[in-house]
Amino acid sequence: MKVSIVTQPLMENYGGILQNYALQQTLRQLGHEPVTIDWLPVTGLRWYLRGIARTIIKGIPYRRLFYLRPELFDSFVRKNINTTRPVRRYRRSLLKGTGALLAGSDQVWRPGYSLRTLPDMFFRFAGDFKGIRIAYAASFGIDSWEVPAGIRKECIRYAKSINPVSVREKSGIAICKEQLGIDAVQMPDPVLLLPAEAYLDLCSGIPKAKTPYIAAYILDEDKNSDEMLDKLASRTGFAVRRCTAGRNATLSVEEWLALFRDAQEVVTDSYHGTIIAGLFEKKCTTLSNTRRGSTRFDELNREPMDYAALSRKGRDYLREALR
Repeated sequence: MKVSIVTQPLMENYGGILQNYALQQTLRQLGHEPVTIDWLPVTGLRWYLRGIARTIIKGIPYRRLFYLRPELFDSFVRKNINTTRPVRRYRRSLLKGTGALLAGSDQVWRPGYSLRTLPDMFFRFAGDFKGIRIAYAASFGIDSWEVPAGIRKECIRYAKSINPVSVREKSGIAICKEQLGIDAVQMPDPVLLLPAEAYLDLCSGIPKAKTPYIAAYILDEDKNSDEMLDKLASRTGFAVRRCTAGRNATLSVEEWLALFRDAQEVVTDSYHGTIIAGLFEKKCTTLSNTRRGSTRFDELNREPMDYAALSRKGRDYLREALR
């Protein structure tokens, strides 16, 4: 069955890209044909005017004006993830041949990350689509849901057509019940659907590091994280290798995985960074990142995770939902 996926844009976000990769790999293993709707955010006026100027001065084709995914990430997406053509808005026509719609994961239902398109994360664009509509580990990111009244009504309306619904955080169950009027169960992040070996295979072409180091994957650096890393480096004698995501990213997805693979220890304020460190059995210090949503980390740090059991749980859910 063709399964069309809506998720956050596959941009300069290692975890966001890998969760979609893992979900697609799992769906293929279950006998389905996944495709991710490759929605890319619309740029602001400044970038729009800059694009026009580049087109006029440098002759860059118009089709590239808004194509914002850097090659560092785009190469991985092209090679490993089946997507539609890049689009600037969700359309019913994108669902040709689709048997099931799937929303998930990576904070797809967090208003602060996709307010303009939030109703489409509940399949507004699908219209009278008659196929299966499910949510897999859809995340609100935080334990509240502040949405303008008009958008809230739309989301509530379309949420009621989704069955079954699963969320990534336990707090999301209450939000679904109290804010959307729907029942939900908790399911693991898609990254946890695959074993560590799957990610090690992706970075097998990257040479192993010859000297020990601390991997510091910090999305929002501050004085506290800097001081902690300085103390850790002084105590262990290891060098610190820093990396981040977004426009300042310098590693390919494969290189990012290898950074975790070869590290002696990991320090991160990233949800998916914490998961990968755990899968690779690395000692990991997770820094709370309230700006990006600290609720997501609560359950990760509560007790040791049974990765095999979580994978089975998620796979069984998807298998049953897509029957």
